[in-house]
Amino acid sequence: MLRWVSFTIVFLVVEIYAFQGLKTASKNRWFLKSYVIFNLFVYLNFFYRVFDIYINDLNYSDQFYNYLSIPFALFFTFFCFKLTIVFFLFFEDVLRILFSVYKFFFNRSTSFLVKRRSFISKIALFIASIPIPFVFYGIFKGRYNYKIYEYDLKFDDLPIEFDGYKITHISDIHSGSLNNIENVQYAVELINKQNSNLLLFTGDIVNNKANELDKWKTIFSKIEASDGKFSVLGNHDYGDYVNWEFKYQKSENFEKLLKIQKEIGFKLLMNQNIKISRGLNSISIIGVENWGKGGFKKKGDIDKACEGLENDTFKIVMSHDPSHWDEILKNHKTHFHLTLSGHTHGMQFGIEIPGWIKWSPAKWAYKQWAGLYFEKKQFLNVNRGFGVLGFPGRVGIPPEISVLTLRKI
Repeated sequence: MLRWVSFTIVFLVVEIYAFQGLKTASKNRWFLKSYVIFNLFVYLNFFYRVFDIYINDLNYSDQFYNYLSIPFALFFTFFCFKLTIVFFLFFEDVLRILFSVYKFFFNRSTSFLVKRRSFISKIALFIASIPIPFVFYGIFKGRYNYKIYEYDLKFDDLPIEFDGYKITHISDIHSGSLNNIENVQYAVELINKQNSNLLLFTGDIVNNKANELDKWKTIFSKIEASDGKFSVLGNHDYGDYVNWEFKYQKSENFEKLLKIQKEIGFKLLMNQNIKISRGLNSISIIGVENWGKGGFKKKGDIDKACEGLENDTFKIVMSHDPSHWDEILKNHKTHFHLTLSGHTHGMQFGIEIPGWIKWSPAKWAYKQWAGLYFEKKQFLNVNRGFGVLGFPGRVGIPPEISVLTLRKI
């Protein structure tokens, strides 16, 4: 109860503060009325839908992306807009108080209160408005703006038969977040156009429940790769983020997820390895279950996954969370030539200009958060993800289809 009271007080303070700033920036009544009307529309629409889900006992995770995602995004974006205004006005008010105290004690003026300056409010309004068009683009266009990232990886111990071998890497489909069939079909066609030898998927095929895949399994079953399609589990695939009424429901959900992956044509590797042979030589694909730092599930067992492998085998590891590579794999007694991960989504927000800047809040949580990394003669590719989670869009971090070509040097 105390938490809700605190939230309400903070919410009202932000609203009042931001409105005062807008009144200082503009005296135009139509501007202020339009702001109030839009404000009411955003909040009433959001709270009505939350109330509807609660009253009708709808499952939140099932309904979020089809019913609540855009109202939530508008609510969140508009509230951040006002927080930015409040940030500027708060520091101005601190200075106003200090100058007013000074005037009161030293100038002995009857009008000692320093008024808020309109140009500060205008600057705050301008800066707060800058992200809004990018956020809307990210919601309606950016989330399906699939991009191919191509990498040539060179190894001196790659079997010559695999020189030029092509791997398509995708991750974090989060099928419950998908809502546009044509765009997803386009993404699958884009994957197939790469004509890769191997398709490797590194986990989080759902948000929470296996039934999210029901409407998509026909489309994803059309993904093609000459040497097969392999997958591993991510932290969302275990059903841990649902309050199941009975334990057997969680087990049934997990079994259904495994069954659908098989129907799609994915060979799921759960702490297992498999060989891809060409002529007298082969490479090994090692798939581990989820292992992540910071409280995430740790079912990954790399030692079990490597059972039966010879030391000189060329090894590719699939592990959903890149922290597994940073914490364990790159320092393991076994040399892993290439590790493929996902999980971070690049936080679905950032700025990337090749050769200039690569930044996202994701870097505060993960040292390896997107793209290709190389340490101790080992490569790591962190895929930016196929779907979305939480925020229903992507700003500056497009959904990724990685294409990695192995080269012999």
